[in-house]
Amino acid sequence: MASLWYSRGQGAIINEMLVRKLSALMDKLKETKGARVFKRGFEKAVALLNKDEGIFAWAPRLRDWLKDSDYVFWLGAGGLKIGT
Repeated sequence: MASLWYSRGQGAIINEMLVRKLSALMDKLKETKGARVFKRGFEKAVALLNKDEGIFAWAPRLRDWLKDSDYVFWLGAGGLKIGT
């Protein structure tokens, strides 16, 4: 009978908190290692783009590199350490 609390007669889950938790879990399970590395690289690329323009004064091609998916993947794999 406890399962009736989780679902309706047709089997649809109606507990919104449970749906959110299950969705987050499914998203995490679907994510591949490569996707996680790329996401981490993308976050580093955004951080670099949001820094002051000083870095682009001595490395002007860096802006182009940050648009390259291979370079972003390399960033995510630990290719460049960004200090805070």
